[in-house]
Amino acid sequence: MPKKSYGETVEKRVKRLFEVLLDHVAHCQCEDNDWGVKLALGEEGKLLQVETNLAALVRLAEQKGEKLTKDQVRDAISHYLADYLGILRDERFKQQGSEEWRFSLTLWAKCGDKTTNLTKFSEEWHKRRSEPSKKAVTKPEATAQSSPQPLTTSGLVDTQLPPVRRWQGRREELQELQTALGNDHLRLIEITAAGGYGKTALARKFTDQLTADWPVLWVNFNQPYPLAQFGRWLLEELKQNYDEKWNDGQLIDAISKGLTAKPCLLVLNNLETVLTAPVNLVYQQFLQKWLNTESSSKLLVTSREQLKFPVNLQDYYYSWPLKGLKEADAMRYVTEDHGLTGSDEELAQFVDKMGGHPLLMELVCSLMKDKFGKGVSVTESQNLGLNMFDVEGYHRDTETCVREVITASLARLSKEFRESLTRLSVLRENFDDRLAQGLIPAITEEDLRYLARLSLLQEFPPEYNVKPRQFQFLPLISMVVQDQANAEVLRSAHQLALNYYLAHLPVPPWESLEDLKEYLEAFHHAGELGEWQLAYDILNEDRGGEEKDKSVNSFLDLQGFYRKQAELYEQIIAGSQREQVCYRNSLSYLGSCYRSLGQYEKAIAFNQQCLDISKEMEDWQGVAISLGNLGFCYKSLGKYDKAIAYHQQYHDISEEIGDRRGVAISLGNMGSCYYSLGQYEKAIALNQKDHNISKEISNRQGVARSLGNLGVCYDSLGEHEKAISHFQQFHDISDEIGDRRGVAFSLYNMGEALIKLEQYSEAESKIQASLVISQEINFKYLTAHNLRVLAEIAHQTNRPELALSHCQQALELCQELGIPLVKYCEELLGQIQATLENN
Repeated sequence: MPKKSYGETVEKRVKRLFEVLLDHVAHCQCEDNDWGVKLALGEEGKLLQVETNLAALVRLAEQKGEKLTKDQVRDAISHYLADYLGILRDERFKQQGSEEWRFSLTLWAKCGDKTTNLTKFSEEWHKRRSEPSKKAVTKPEATAQSSPQPLTTSGLVDTQLPPVRRWQGRREELQELQTALGNDHLRLIEITAAGGYGKTALARKFTDQLTADWPVLWVNFNQPYPLAQFGRWLLEELKQNYDEKWNDGQLIDAISKGLTAKPCLLVLNNLETVLTAPVNLVYQQFLQKWLNTESSSKLLVTSREQLKFPVNLQDYYYSWPLKGLKEADAMRYVTEDHGLTGSDEELAQFVDKMGGHPLLMELVCSLMKDKFGKGVSVTESQNLGLNMFDVEGYHRDTETCVREVITASLARLSKEFRESLTRLSVLRENFDDRLAQGLIPAITEEDLRYLARLSLLQEFPPEYNVKPRQFQFLPLISMVVQDQANAEVLRSAHQLALNYYLAHLPVPPWESLEDLKEYLEAFHHAGELGEWQLAYDILNEDRGGEEKDKSVNSFLDLQGFYRKQAELYEQIIAGSQREQVCYRNSLSYLGSCYRSLGQYEKAIAFNQQCLDISKEMEDWQGVAISLGNLGFCYKSLGKYDKAIAYHQQYHDISEEIGDRRGVAISLGNMGSCYYSLGQYEKAIALNQKDHNISKEISNRQGVARSLGNLGVCYDSLGEHEKAISHFQQFHDISDEIGDRRGVAFSLYNMGEALIKLEQYSEAESKIQASLVISQEINFKYLTAHNLRVLAEIAHQTNRPELALSHCQQALELCQELGIPLVKYCEELLGQIQATLENN
């Protein structure tokens, strides 16, 4: 199935078809016409009903000057307007293979308000562009009320629903959960038990039975996800804003508000993974905050450890300690699901020996069928050689029993199968037969299904044309297998897994974190092997794309995954040696991450470490780059003289080592500092040198940047038309090379110049477009500036309430960042408040 594109060309094509329909209904007053397109309006002019065929739409578009093929029209209707934007409902009786179409379009505004509808179309397109594979079903009226920051969160956490292959009993437990869910006083429901009691299966069965009144969000904590990673995923699912800069307390508040705004049942499966990890405390804070929050949403937790809360909060949560299956249900499980035989008394003794423990029974039944064949009597369990069947009434903790059964199952396997299972146990995520063959060339899908029949693997059925059959380890089984494994076999398996992922790295463009799964898994296995320089290279090697698609690091940076970046580089620093290139470069990247997060002091500390080590190693390019990064930090803090001193050193070293790109960047950076000091002529001279060198070395990004810097200077000198010309060139080059940050800056600069020409409407349009991009790429510095200018425009055009809102947002953001813009926001806020008082 070809991958869908969501670029500007496709957007323009779909938007034109949308516009053609709006024009047509305006001109034809919804009557039948010669084009074969029948239209009707409903819901106060905001519901456009269309009855037509593909050929008629092609002819109509052509008459309006837009040449489209039938396939393009079909794609626009069936995918982009329906699945992607969620504004089209297919109302055909027969859908497959038909060229006749009946559909309705839910508009953002009345059909006659073409400008608003087209503007909202573009806004919604760009909001959803970061995750195009996900069906968008939010109606326009809802999205008009809130503007969630688009995030590329696919792949952040594991949300795959676990399979439930066999099911018996648990009627009382399901009823208990239903009662708890209906109790308005309860905010958290917990299912606790040791491993293998079926907590996950019970939660899955329960959610499957819920009506549509209860939307379900599910996350599997198969890794100790940092709260920021989990929170970012959850807030995107709830269509709420997320800010990488939030501390834990702010993020917890945002999650609680998001769950309150969008009622749902949030399932936190295997939460013990984070309760026993270093992130334990912050999750406890989140859960306590939630118990203090009045909301229609509820949390359903499965965990091997019972949660602990202060006495005053215990009335708000319900804990259900899950036991084994009831005797009658366990007997049916053994006979109906596994085909074992025996008298009622024999069956009762057999299941009672295992305490009705589902995983233990499944492992034993699978082992018996493998050893003795189908239809075996349960009395043969005495011949398995397992301690729990040797002594009448002998009971141990179930996990020890499970380990013993797994060990017995492994002993039954051939040497080849046992080694295969050991090698596969290094895989963290779901895998298919192709990945398995990368570790064990001779293994087949049937072999994997055999291991699943022995309950040593979980099996996920294939999704037609989407995903092949998948397999995964239960954590307990993976742990037992690795505990018994030879260290060299595990190391060899990590190497083979690394080789497989390196051979299957997806080429750009990338749209979400899920698209980088192979890179991140390759990084993990390289780390397990201690190959930290290779792990670093996996993140930073040029992949042939532009801007965000140039490297994994570029994607994480420009898509705003600063915390994920920091997590990866911190692993490299923890595992590598001080003298390695990857060590000091990781320090530099950590400095950039924290600068992007507005944590300038932390950024300065990392860049200073990088500078010191680079000096020791006589890595002069590293020294130069560190000096430049320190200059960036001090400029952001308004310490322009100190910044200039660092950039001058950056310039001098770059010149000595022949790094012309570094020379150009340092000149431009000094030019920006002198501009901030009001020395415009000096700034122009430096930026012109930057421009000339960038042109000579064919650095188009440098050319664009220098044009923007020159434009800012001319604008301050009152040469607004000349400035706008420079900004337009800055914009066009940035757009061509895919530099979204450059595009955002150029739009912002044009908006500022247009304000001085008192062209407020056009200025507002430019600034709004810049704001959208700066929010999408999580560029907080520019977001604050955009909000401040929007506040100024609203103030100048007599919209004081809107001005106040924008200005307060800008002030709050620049206070958090600690940037000099605070002063200007405070001055503007005073003017706006004075206007409101006078009114």
